[in-house]
Amino acid sequence: MVNHELSKPEALDKAQAYCARAEHCWADVKRKLYEWGVCSDFFDFIEQNLYENDFLNDARFCRAYVHDKVEYQSWGRMKIQAGLRALDLPESAIHEALVNIDRAMYSKNLRKLIEERRTDSEEKRLRFLLQRGFTYEEIKKCT
Repeated sequence: MVNHELSKPEALDKAQAYCARAEHCWADVKRKLYEWGVCSDFFDFIEQNLYENDFLNDARFCRAYVHDKVEYQSWGRMKIQAGLRALDLPESAIHEALVNIDRAMYSKNLRKLIEERRTDSEEKRLRFLLQRGFTYEEIKKCT
């Protein structure tokens, strides 16, 4: 099989299909474009098209990312915020998503993690929870 470089329309179609399957951010798409061997001259065109046609939406991605990290991985605000910043997303979208965290789920996750670590020393438990992204104040409220 001969590997050929994707044309601009082919690369755009492939990027749109990738975005249609799941919520992604531009950093994810850019990584995929590199993997697919797409000419970097096409990146600006593809990015603009994906945003204009709502295949990419930073606020929507941030909400989905926050929801998934809280619900499925029990991450705290600080770790979530660091993850979103690493993807070079706008601060306004990050802030909005963090403000709208499901407080009940967030507190439940923190209490569950504290309970799971009851046999650890207080120092070890605190270090673990801080690494999960919870703030000292949040941890102290629940202990």
